[in-house]
Amino acid sequence: MNNRRLLLLAIAIVAVGVFALPSTVSLFSGQHRWYNLSTGTNDVPCEKCHADVAEEMNALAGPHTGETGYGRLKCGYCHRLPPVQHRNTTFESYTYASGDDTGSQPGVESHAASTIPCMYCHSGDKSGVRHTNFATGGCWGLCHHADSPPPHEGRYTNDEDCKRCHANAHSGDVYYIPPAGGFNLTLNASDTGEHAAHKAFVMDSISNSDMEDANEACIACHTSIPVKIQWMHACSLEFNATYDKGLVLPPTHFNTSDYEANGTVNVTSYGNYTGGANTSSFPEPVTVWS
Repeated sequence: MNNRRLLLLAIAIVAVGVFALPSTVSLFSGQHRWYNLSTGTNDVPCEKCHADVAEEMNALAGPHTGETGYGRLKCGYCHRLPPVQHRNTTFESYTYASGDDTGSQPGVESHAASTIPCMYCHSGDKSGVRHTNFATGGCWGLCHHADSPPPHEGRYTNDEDCKRCHANAHSGDVYYIPPAGGFNLTLNASDTGEHAAHKAFVMDSISNSDMEDANEACIACHTSIPVKIQWMHACSLEFNATYDKGLVLPPTHFNTSDYEANGTVNVTSYGNYTGGANTSSFPEPVTVWS
């Protein structure tokens, strides 16, 4: 009897599955309407899934977010990178999936998007104004269409794309992307980084595998994320002071020598997104979302 009941139950489940599963697969309205992939940056709306990022980008004017007066950068500028001519070539190139039908390109290093090093764009050897009062002109049509090779493999032929990265609507000038000099990581021969207080921070970030290249250091300093640091400081500065009555350097008669730091003290530093900080806990509000 029990076997018959189990058999009937199994038949019922299969029957429900036969009729219900096709409806489940076709549940979502619009799932057979595809985005256009044939354009340079394609028409897939990244914001559909990354609304929090879009909200941050739209919240204020700053680097990458409308500082130039031409609106915030498109997602693909950073996350579907075309080759940048003036950059450190130790960074790899990226081949993304693109195109439709017979003109499609399979992704290689990445399919849709990638997390890239900040230094990919900020490791060049040129800085400052490239053209004075030229932002109102046509970038591609008047000039760069004739370049060989064309900038960014000719992916951006719309002047607005050029201006969002390279122009300033307020001054009318056109700029190079500024290199992050001072760490001996750019193509500029004068970039030695020999006096950089944060060079070890940057180099250790490069060695760390959690993020790309030195991005940990870039983001910690240049963005509003809260930061917690476990500091180990030297406790005391120690040296010898020796009396020398022959010294003619007023107002002292002592030579100093044998400087060293001795002992350690541990301190925890908590910093919130506004720059507020203390040594016990994160000051409120901790983040922009608090």
